[in-house]
Amino acid sequence: MANREKPPAPIVHKDGRGIAPVSAYDAEEIAGFPIGTEFDLICRTKRSTPQLRLYWVTLGSVIAATGRWPSREALHRALKIKAGMVELVYDLQGKPIGMQVDSTALDAMTHKEFTAYFDGAMVMLSDAVGYDVLADHG
Repeated sequence: MANREKPPAPIVHKDGRGIAPVSAYDAEEIAGFPIGTEFDLICRTKRSTPQLRLYWVTLGSVIAATGRWPSREALHRALKIKAGMVELVYDLQGKPIGMQVDSTALDAMTHKEFTAYFDGAMVMLSDAVGYDVLADHG
């Protein structure tokens, strides 16, 4: 996942009734468009800090229990590769010469994307080590 360009400031948010303008100014701006105008929406759900913390704590616990990886970062990289989060790197003749591992950074993945990655990574890691890696963190 490539880093995203910084989107413009939000003008609507979802509340209990649906999508509503963030401010009176935004409501006025939206009202200025003809009825039937379509808009693109960008989801800005913030990433879960507890989920991110659980991810890194779990990686550390697995390393402490197994000793298989030299660091949390090495295990993190191995999980991303196993998950297929890679891009081939080509030379100027168009021949593959290696791969680049994609990022899970806050600006590279949405909350929804990271949750899908997290769920898959925990299953892959549990399968690799032979026990439920989240059992002690539930």
